[in-house]
Amino acid sequence: MRYAIISDVHANMEALTAVLQKIEAEGINRIVCLGDVVGYHADPNECIEVIRERKILCIAGNHDRAATGLKEPIRFGQAGKRAIYWTRGQLTTESKQFLESLPLTALVNDGGFLMVHASLDPEPNEEIYLYSEGQARTNFQRFRALWPETNVCFFGHTHRPMGFEFRDERVEELDPPRIRLRTGASYLINPGSVGQPRDSDPRASFLIFDSDRQLVQFHRVLFDTNACYRKTEQAGLIYQESFLSRSENLVQRWLEVGKRLRKRIRCGRNSWRGAGGTDT
Repeated sequence: MRYAIISDVHANMEALTAVLQKIEAEGINRIVCLGDVVGYHADPNECIEVIRERKILCIAGNHDRAATGLKEPIRFGQAGKRAIYWTRGQLTTESKQFLESLPLTALVNDGGFLMVHASLDPEPNEEIYLYSEGQARTNFQRFRALWPETNVCFFGHTHRPMGFEFRDERVEELDPPRIRLRTGASYLINPGSVGQPRDSDPRASFLIFDSDRQLVQFHRVLFDTNACYRKTEQAGLIYQESFLSRSENLVQRWLEVGKRLRKRIRCGRNSWRGAGGTDT
């Protein structure tokens, strides 16, 4: 079976349409969504309708739950809060009921994988960012304890394509665009974001999981950013970042660059270890 794994659509109809066109061209058997169908952009009902019409298996993200009032956007940034309050006033009854019905996790038995929006530790949730190898280790421990029948968990929320492998009690971060799954290992893999990528690549991101070949392939797709952001701006959902916010984002980018450089140096010293982990 070949699965398309999408996440963090965030009411971006242009990006969702472009990704689904690519998925159709790939001849995928099934599509699943890791949550956050709404938030940030201006087409929440339209994106929900596509998910419902196509019968895409979907779990709840933090924006989905906040948009229905199941939680308050206390930990959200200014753009996120503004979009949540705006979305609450836009959702149809059917859209709200759909979002309220979404579970926090889903186990896809035929594909042998688990779905969660953000993290499995300390409980399956939709708000904790999973970035580091240390966080991955605690998630792997909980994953193996609660779902011993499967070795792959797909998660979203960070808006960055990434992966972690747990094998022989060691955690290793894996790089897209291609990850070959190994026998005896467990995996946490993030497809990135359809509607709001945050890895310095503006293209929509998703992945294809071939459960027969045990292969994960990441994909990027161009979409009409002008049309999307024009609607977002017209809805009043775009605001000017403060100097502090821009500084925090810049620091985060430099930390990521440093992390990638350290990883490349480490891989260069131990290149023999990488042969079985990822194919690039």
